[in-house]
Amino acid sequence: MAGDPTKADLWGGADVYIADVGTVEPSDLITPWSVDWEPVGILDGEEGFTWERDEDSSEFYGWGGILIRKTRSKHKRTVKFTALEDNEVVFELANPGSTRSTTAGLVTAKIKVPQNRDFAIGFELRDGDKRIRRTVKRATADVDGEVKESETELTAYNFLVTLYPEGDGTLYTELSGLVTP
Repeated sequence: MAGDPTKADLWGGADVYIADVGTVEPSDLITPWSVDWEPVGILDGEEGFTWERDEDSSEFYGWGGILIRKTRSKHKRTVKFTALEDNEVVFELANPGSTRSTTAGLVTAKIKVPQNRDFAIGFELRDGDKRIRRTVKRATADVDGEVKESETELTAYNFLVTLYPEGDGTLYTELSGLVTP
C-alpha cells in the first residue's frame, strides 16, 4: 500500500470558541483556551467543519490559445458547523444584537433584526494525540438555513462563518502537532 495511514484523520473530538476581536489566541496545543474564549458547546460531529472557498478568476490567452496569465480576485473563505446546544454563545451567534435574561427561572428573550457582530473564532480538532487549533482574528456568523424544532430531531443551529483577512492577507493561524500526556 502506498501512502501513510497515520496521515489520514478521523477527528474524534472538536470544539469551537468565540471571543472578542483582539483576544489573545492560543500559542501552543497544550494550554487550555483562556476564559476569554467561550465554547459554543456540543457540535454535530457528523456534519463537522466544512471549509469553503469562493473567488473569481480570469484567464488570459495569447495567439494560438496558449494560456499566458491567470488573475484571482474577490477571494472569500467560509466555515460551516452545526451547534446542538441552546446556550448564551449560540444565542448571540444566531441573534446578534438581541438580548436574553433569566429572572427567577424565567427566560426572557427579545429577538431583534440581526446586526453584524465581529468576533474572533477558534476551532480545535482532536484525533488521539494529534491536535489542530485554528484561530481567526475577525469573523461574522449567519444562521445557514432553517432552525427546526421537533419531537424527532435535535434542534440544530447551522452556522456559516465568514472569515475576514488581516491587513497582510492572513485568514487564520493554524497550530498542529502531537500532544503527549
